[in-house]
Amino acid sequence: MSIKGFHLIFIAIAALFCAGFGVWAIFLDEQSTGSGVKVFGGITLVASVVLIVYGFYFRRKSKDIIV
Repeated sequence: MSIKGFHLIFIAIAALFCAGFGVWAIFLDEQSTGSGVKVFGGITLVASVVLIVYGFYFRRKSKDIIV
């Protein structure tokens, strides 16, 4: 596996983990936690979208450079 392929897989796994944590944090019972967990969950959902956009950007940018 090339370094490009490993990088793309790593980005995809990181985006999935961020999205999973964000959904878990948003639907968590607010009585057991503070509102900070929901804010952090929203931030990680935004981070997962940024990771997906970066993955497409990296794939397009490295198509001709990295074999």
